[in-house]
Amino acid sequence: MATFLHSGFAPPSAEISKKAAKTIFFALVSLLVMTYAALGQEGIQAIRDVKTGKNREFMVNGQPFLPIMSWAQPPANYSMLQDLGFNTHAGNADPEAARQSGAYAVPGFRKEKMAHDNILGWIFDDEPDMPKGKGAGAKPRQQPENVIEKALGIKKSDPDRLLFMTLTGHFTVEQSTYPEEVRKKIYPRYIQETDVIGFDIYPIYGSGYASHLDWVGKGVAQLRGLAKDRPVYAWIETGKGSRWMSYEKQPDVLPVHTRNEVWQAIIQGATAIGYFTHAWFPEFKEFAPTAEMQRELKRLNGQLTRLAPAILAPPSGRKIQMKLGEGLNCQFRATEASGHIYLFALNMDLGPGAEKARQFDPIYPRNGKAIFIVPGLKAGTKIVVADEDRIITAEKGKFSDEFAPLAEHIYIFKR
Repeated sequence: MATFLHSGFAPPSAEISKKAAKTIFFALVSLLVMTYAALGQEGIQAIRDVKTGKNREFMVNGQPFLPIMSWAQPPANYSMLQDLGFNTHAGNADPEAARQSGAYAVPGFRKEKMAHDNILGWIFDDEPDMPKGKGAGAKPRQQPENVIEKALGIKKSDPDRLLFMTLTGHFTVEQSTYPEEVRKKIYPRYIQETDVIGFDIYPIYGSGYASHLDWVGKGVAQLRGLAKDRPVYAWIETGKGSRWMSYEKQPDVLPVHTRNEVWQAIIQGATAIGYFTHAWFPEFKEFAPTAEMQRELKRLNGQLTRLAPAILAPPSGRKIQMKLGEGLNCQFRATEASGHIYLFALNMDLGPGAEKARQFDPIYPRNGKAIFIVPGLKAGTKIVVADEDRIITAEKGKFSDEFAPLAEHIYIFKR
């Protein structure tokens, strides 16, 4: 702008005013988002206490914190992961190495580590509910009563720390191989003595069904029903190379898939995110995302970190509605922070016939125009589209925007 104004051209003053106003407006929005980030994610500090807040958010030393987790990574990878925006390492995590890289640790319980002040919480044995066998004969890896006994032992040894647990997707209606009556009986008991509960469903990596992409959001919603006021997290797929199908047949997990799954989880109420990055084929790697996926993880994690205070804020009291195209599937969530409404919206259409698609069948998600009905929204209100350098001008009580297939947009406007 300064170069233009001093280059010898003399544009109309109205044009200068319009462009200047737009520049100032974007600067204020950037400052607003940066301020929220500074307030909510101040970086890694020695942990004095960790609690969960009324919005199921993590509170570290009294400040809201959004864990962005890696799983079972060697300490040699911590520095690289920190550059990609990870702030927590779970699984067989090393608390001191995590601290050195600027992250927290969520290791398995070890008495000798109890005094370390970089541990966000302990994590229970992975997937204790994993079924062996199918139907009426299915038996879990660990019975609920054994899980309760061990969890109580951990909490007795260290009552001031949170206990995490990751389940399989078998608590869900969509994926479970347990009979319904068994599923409804055992899962409340699995989480009975835990403080934070998560799960792993990998629609493409795990089973080759891109048509099951929406199982991530459905899983978060169902687990929230079980978890009540506990924080919920989801592990998200980041590539191919699983052990459960031929490598040659596996579809690629693309950045748009990972991004969509993350926003599904956030919109449905997850207050932490984890990424599963292992591959067994064509060779074993603990961190196997492609260069393209790594760029997206860095961008996405940076966005999550900046917007964490808004993601973790109380839900908006406005009765907002979203309608996408001619009845296409969509999701949204609205929160309020510092006098602003944050609206996280997602195109969840998987394409015609996706519900009948078989393993490895391609799907064809569609684009659509969304209309947002916002009671009390004044005509002329400026709607900032976060990280897109766009502003939408609202009509009275509503605004609209275009959504590419599987796309998300984040809107910020004054309450």
